[in-house]
Amino acid sequence: MDNRLKEILQGIKIGNDGIYSIPLKNNIQSDEIILREQVAKESYNNYLSVIANDHSIPVMDFEVRRALEQTPYSGLIIDIGGCWGWHWRNIQNTRSDVKVVIIDFIHSNLLHAKNILGNLINNNIFLVCCDAINLPIPNDSFDMYWSVQTLQHIPNFNQAILEG
Repeated sequence: MDNRLKEILQGIKIGNDGIYSIPLKNNIQSDEIILREQVAKESYNNYLSVIANDHSIPVMDFEVRRALEQTPYSGLIIDIGGCWGWHWRNIQNTRSDVKVVIIDFIHSNLLHAKNILGNLINNNIFLVCCDAINLPIPNDSFDMYWSVQTLQHIPNFNQAILEG
């Protein structure tokens, strides 16, 4: 783990499940948290077939490749609302030098990400369960800010952008 990443993750508790966690202080989105935890409690045999019901996998793969082309060597990406993290599943093959910190406030989503991403977890990809508007991470810590279909769900949009 490089020094920038160590600095970002220092002081954030890592659980036995390999997921870093910061206690949630989000009372505004409690209904959404309950709803999303219910959805995430399902278990799946084939994640990509489930994902394909609501997302275009080829389009997302294209967008990830395009983003990685713009990421500097040994770059660090923050993915706000990364959910299951499936879109990073090929990072070891395309840009093994890049590290991604996936932020999601639904712990069960990050457990699904662990299932999909396997040995990438805590190697190329680091999972952090926390609220995007209360990140204890210094500004300008990342080379790229990535977020897909998340920011519209955050009541304090401006604060979430400033935090990243």
